[in-house]
Amino acid sequence: MKLKIVFFGASLAGKSTTVRNLYRILKEKSLTQGEFISMETDEKRTLFVEMFLSKVPFENEEIDVKILTTPGQFRLHPLRKAILQGVDGLVFTVDSQKGREEMNFLVLREMAHVLKELGYDLYSIPVVVQYNKRDLPDALPVDELQPFCNPWDAPYTETIATEGRGVVDTFKLILREVLKSYVEGGSERRTAG
Repeated sequence: MKLKIVFFGASLAGKSTTVRNLYRILKEKSLTQGEFISMETDEKRTLFVEMFLSKVPFENEEIDVKILTTPGQFRLHPLRKAILQGVDGLVFTVDSQKGREEMNFLVLREMAHVLKELGYDLYSIPVVVQYNKRDLPDALPVDELQPFCNPWDAPYTETIATEGRGVVDTFKLILREVLKSYVEGGSERRTAG
């Protein structure tokens, strides 16, 4: 079985940092295959990150997992669309800082639009919300972020990606949600229209 997990969120929310630290931790456990690939713009902003995992055991089977991030910049809509094609699960990385609420919501709305263009329904794809930057003094309480960052009440984690805290928990949770979806017969997540 091969799975594709995509991290999406606003610019500077911590998607690339999360995946970079996840790669480092899993490489130490010999669970990675290939190299960590990061493509950046001239301004040192991440276009996308890609990594591969191998041999994740599940019910007497080994699963290959491909993890990608989408760019946070709105001008890169076509690249987001290409990265999301064939997605099995999403991690919505939220910047928990006060003043980023509207940006988080706009990115979520745009992501739903991109998925709709691809024939997916955001409410039927396994999603985990990752509340990042929980260590910052202006981080909003999760209860305040939930209404506009997690309107469908998906499972969530709290992370400090710069320290690697919570990144493995986030990965385990999205993997569990994707596999649960397949077991429950939800592998067909395209909308009827």
